[in-house]
Amino acid sequence: MRAPETIEEELEIIAQALDAGIDPFPPKKKPTRLAKLALGWFMIIMMISWVSQLLYQYV
Repeated sequence: MRAPETIEEELEIIAQALDAGIDPFPPKKKPTRLAKLALGWFMIIMMISWVSQLLYQYV
C-alpha cells in the first residue's frame, strides 16, 4: 500500500478504518515497571561492556 499523497486520501483511509471498527489512534500504553527495569539493566550492561572494551584497548 502506498502512502497517501493528499489530505483527502488520508481522511478516506481513516474513515475506512473507522467503518471497519479499527481505532486508528489507540491510546498510548503506560510503560510497565518490568519494562523500565529491563531497559535499565540492559543499559547498565551495555555501558559496562563499552567501558571494559575501552579499558582493554588502552591497558
